[in-house]
Amino acid sequence: MLPIVLVLLVATSALAAPSVQLTQGSINDIAPAKSNGRLVGGYLSDRAFELVDGGDTNVYILTSQQIINDLANQNSPFSQALAVGQTLAILSQLATGIPGDSCAAAALINAEASGNPGAIRSALSNFAQSLSVGIDQIVQLSSNPNGVRYATGVQGKCGGGGRTYNFEGAWSAILSSPASPAELSLLNESYCAAKRLYGAFNARSNNVGAYITAASLPSFNRLIQEIIGPLANFLSAAANGNAGAAAGQAKQSLARAGNYGLI
Repeated sequence: MLPIVLVLLVATSALAAPSVQLTQGSINDIAPAKSNGRLVGGYLSDRAFELVDGGDTNVYILTSQQIINDLANQNSPFSQALAVGQTLAILSQLATGIPGDSCAAAALINAEASGNPGAIRSALSNFAQSLSVGIDQIVQLSSNPNGVRYATGVQGKCGGGGRTYNFEGAWSAILSSPASPAELSLLNESYCAAKRLYGAFNARSNNVGAYITAASLPSFNRLIQEIIGPLANFLSAAANGNAGAAAGQAKQSLARAGNYGLI
């Protein structure tokens, strides 16, 4: 009987699931991304996202953050504006402990799909204002995280909290933007991540998906290209713990965006 018992033991051991041991390291053990000397680069978005506690960051938000880092390292004004706009948009939705809604983002998405210039201008203005409020909340997150733990994000007035909008129409326009093959590949990845966030059951993921989508629209990208300097400076200051010093100029640039004829 002994040989049979040994065979059974060996077989049981072979079929058993392998054991896995996880060791959690500290984020402080990871060296921060280094500046490449440009106003916008992957270092900028990478360090800005370190402001956010990872407890509310799911895999699709993390994927979007990495895509943004790669977009920021592209050389064109188009991709760098995408990176800055999306970074600001995501941070505005992750800065508070209680999610708000995505009414402003959904309104811009639907307005762009309508093709109505007046509706687009109005929706762009409202979306820029929501980001301006988000800048104030990012400043609080940077200086006193506990101060926004129980704060609520930007709230608008729309049915369903802006969780339903013309997602496919928006991304059809985004993916038709003038982009290099590398940029188009990154945009396709961004589309896939945003779609999973759009279809998620929780409001925070829905909000992030909507704000990524709105911040990628051609109309908003053109706006960001014109005011990228103050916004990039704000993100850099926030990453260095001095967000308040650059917040005023960033908010003013959003408020004055109409001077460029884009709102």
